[in-house]
Amino acid sequence: MAFLDNSGDIILDAVLTDEGRKKMANGTFTITKFALGDDEIDYGLYQKNHTSGSAYADLEILQTPVFEAFTGAEAGINYGLLSLAATDILYMPVMKVNEKAAVSNIVRAATSPTTGMFYLADTSTDTSTNLLLSTALASSDKFLVSDASAGPAILFETGLDTTLIAGDAANKSTYLVSNNLVDSSFYVSYDNRFVVTCLGGRSQQFDNTSAGTSGTPTLSYTLSRGTAVNTDLQLSNYSTCRIAAGNDGVVTDSTYSVTDTEVSAIAGPRGAFGVLGFVIKANLDSEFTLYGSVSQDVFGDGKLYSYIDTTVYAKGTKTGCQIQIPLRIIKYISG
Repeated sequence: MAFLDNSGDIILDAVLTDEGRKKMANGTFTITKFALGDDEIDYGLYQKNHTSGSAYADLEILQTPVFEAFTGAEAGINYGLLSLAATDILYMPVMKVNEKAAVSNIVRAATSPTTGMFYLADTSTDTSTNLLLSTALASSDKFLVSDASAGPAILFETGLDTTLIAGDAANKSTYLVSNNLVDSSFYVSYDNRFVVTCLGGRSQQFDNTSAGTSGTPTLSYTLSRGTAVNTDLQLSNYSTCRIAAGNDGVVTDSTYSVTDTEVSAIAGPRGAFGVLGFVIKANLDSEFTLYGSVSQDVFGDGKLYSYIDTTVYAKGTKTGCQIQIPLRIIKYISG
């Protein structure tokens, strides 16, 4: 739902979602809780040094049009509001995929061809897909393998993505830990027509301090299946599991020859990190035909693949920060 502020009267514009209409029709519709979001607000419009004075600092924000109500719950609130005890918080954590850490067990989005996709090899009936992807993708690109126990995996981080606050241990404690803004786990939502479950890390370590004073990153983990959970994502055909978060130990140190921003996707203090893999549904042949592309020369080398493009959603269970990860499930056919 949304509200419209007209002539001094606040008008509540309520539109039921498809699920709400079903419950209204069968007589079970009851409002038991609500959530607030501010998807339409760009806080970068706040001008603390406005030429007309501080009373005008938030004028552009207040004049931002409010979204109309949507029937789809997933379109209504993508960024929910949080209740925090502290009143002096200036920055909120974000979540970003890390494709820059110089470690061998992370996956980067393909750069050749440039698709922005993370490739997930379907080897349920033909293990040669792995070997062919190794030569078809750029030498620096890696790809995911279904149901792998040791990776490589997609690495993502949370933290304050600003250069105004140094990413050292003291600032992490002040801005993140003391305000309970460090995630202990993540929700991962995936299309259950193609994916059975997701994989998350155990015994996780990510830092740039273990190799002396060089700043060289270390990432270690083992992968295990996530725990199935029920959430309010309300996307058709999507399931959600919970995976563990690790403490992001990458820190700023002027003595390091490798800077922290060469290692981490976050510019300021880091909170948590996660590693992510997947288990593909067996025998996806009919799904490739229905939802994807079949027998395509994806890499221009004369070899044919079938693939399905899908989106995975990851979200911090405490901070609510989230990302969307484009995933291409791909299988070698012939050539």
